[in-house]
Amino acid sequence: MRRLLQRFQRRVGQVARGTGQRAPLLGYVDPRALLRSEQLLRLGTDYGGWLIPLDCGLERESLCYLAGAGEDITFDCALAARFHCSVTIIDPTPRAIRHFENLNNAVEQGRRFPINNRAEEFYDIGADDLARISFVPVGLGEHDAVLKFYLPKNAAHVSCSSVNLQKTEQYFEAQCFRLTTLMARRGDRLPDLLKMDIEGAEYGVIRDLLDSNALPRILLVEFDEVHTPLDGDADERIRRHIRRLVEAGMRCIAIEGCNASFVRAR
Repeated sequence: MRRLLQRFQRRVGQVARGTGQRAPLLGYVDPRALLRSEQLLRLGTDYGGWLIPLDCGLERESLCYLAGAGEDITFDCALAARFHCSVTIIDPTPRAIRHFENLNNAVEQGRRFPINNRAEEFYDIGADDLARISFVPVGLGEHDAVLKFYLPKNAAHVSCSSVNLQKTEQYFEAQCFRLTTLMARRGDRLPDLLKMDIEGAEYGVIRDLLDSNALPRILLVEFDEVHTPLDGDADERIRRHIRRLVEAGMRCIAIEGCNASFVRAR
């Protein structure tokens, strides 16, 4: 397990703080609020990893909800392994469900299992840590409803979108729940950390979190319209929802690519 943590705790420099070529979100946030690189911890692969505060306060009793898994759950595994906390993955995508099932089978049988179908990278997680992770095969949404999830244009990709980011025609249907509904169904309190990599549906969930007073202490959001805009209003949507989070007391402490990490400031 130590190898997993050493492998996936990448160095975080100026790019992680929001400067340089990999920081398209820099123009949407207050750079003065970003933490220094030595104050950040990166968990997960280059593709599937996220930045959180080094002093995040996560511990064994903490609860993490992670919406959007795909076929790289190294961040999820690293949370469970480092903090020994409870991790709940939320994703209705058939391939993501199979990926988690296959990882469980491989760990049970003592076999190596590839990350994101890459032959050169494998999960390094034991049964005890994997047992801290549960998988809920539903979507996270603004409403409790059955929604269509549209497949990506590239069949090799796994991420599906309930707002049809890539404007495709093939889809599957899946049940979606609001965060508060999921919490009630599982008998959980408000999670300490919520991650959203949900392909354009993040805006509706952000609005619901604000309206229901359900903001977690740590909120991680991928703003997918940075790279795949639905229309000409994408820039304003991103800006407006980040502004609403900040006005509600969330501080954006790190950005990397399309990912933004927020902590509750008050």
